[in-house]
Amino acid sequence: MGSNRVNLPRLVLTSVAAVTMAVGAAAAEVAVAGAASAKTGPLLAFKPAPGDFGAVVVGQTASQTLTLANTGGSPTRALSVALSGPAAFTVAANSCTGISLGPGKSCAVTVQFAPDSPGTLTAALTAVSNKGTVTATDPLTGTGRAVAHLYWANFGAGTIQEANPDGSGVTTIVAGQNGPYGVAVGPSNIYWADRNSGTVMQANLDGTGVNALVSGQSFPNGVAVSASHIYWTTIGTSPASASIMQANLDGTGVTTLVAGQNSAAAVAVDASHIYWSDPIDGTIMQANLDGSGVTTLVTGQSAPQGLAVDSSHIYWLDDAQAGSGPSTVMAANLDGTGVTTLVTGQDQPEGIAVDSSHIYWTDSAMLTANLDGSNSHTLVTGLNFGPAGVAIGPQ
Repeated sequence: MGSNRVNLPRLVLTSVAAVTMAVGAAAAEVAVAGAASAKTGPLLAFKPAPGDFGAVVVGQTASQTLTLANTGGSPTRALSVALSGPAAFTVAANSCTGISLGPGKSCAVTVQFAPDSPGTLTAALTAVSNKGTVTATDPLTGTGRAVAHLYWANFGAGTIQEANPDGSGVTTIVAGQNGPYGVAVGPSNIYWADRNSGTVMQANLDGTGVNALVSGQSFPNGVAVSASHIYWTTIGTSPASASIMQANLDGTGVTTLVAGQNSAAAVAVDASHIYWSDPIDGTIMQANLDGSGVTTLVTGQSAPQGLAVDSSHIYWLDDAQAGSGPSTVMAANLDGTGVTTLVTGQDQPEGIAVDSSHIYWTDSAMLTANLDGSNSHTLVTGLNFGPAGVAIGPQ
């Protein structure tokens, strides 16, 4: 009988054997790698990292749950969790302490942030396995933000007063000033111009720590503040002697940004420009933050006084007592277009402020309205000594 055997060429047989050996070697390498991976130690990490609570109003509490995961190849020993930092940070819940966290497993720690004063605070959340063989640390950050209040200067009474945004809780926080006028508020301080003393003043938000930052000014009037600088106007003592001034927040580095103005009443600032009102020329003015590029945005006003700015509009008070007709609350786009009368029938308004939903201004009282001028009403009455500049914040 004939044989069914097929004689393959020697070269083919050699190639098949080589492939078989190569596949076997690769499989062995994968097995070794897998075994090595299984023997790697535990690897711990928190998410999110860093943990940022953002801005939290003083007296309120924010919570954040931080996940601790083991991305290594073997379990941890028993874990312990520690939180280091100020008392504003506390652990509210913890499913990690005492457990051995296996590969691919996770647990959670909930931390609360409850600031009792304005300012930024930091802490650290740490997980440590038994005998300290593996650790993970998550830096935590939170900022205390003061409750927003209305602050205003009472020129005749020589006081700085505050109230809640609804007009309740009126309190005199600074007394004994010699003609306070413009007011501005930063994250932890209030600032005002004491016109008759020629000073720019500062105090804590509760009115303590009063001190003169800048002296020797020629009738300072309006005040504004940014994250790094104070701005104020000076009226001067002769025509074309008004100016826009700047200093660091500690009062150093006093600089004249714009000089030779016929008048300069209120001042406001945003991220790219300074703005001021000129009641003699009836204009709203603008310049770059370094004082260059002086531009007239709005003309034809009777005597613009208080000035405020938000992300899209300029707001001012037009005191028509020097001309005819009632005084008004006005608005325009940031480039000066779209001039609009928001509120009419005012007497002699002086200061104006704005937040995300309302405008506030002083006349013989403290008044407010929606940003479009609707729902105008009085918040505080009896301010008969000359309420002037107003600010709301911190924001």
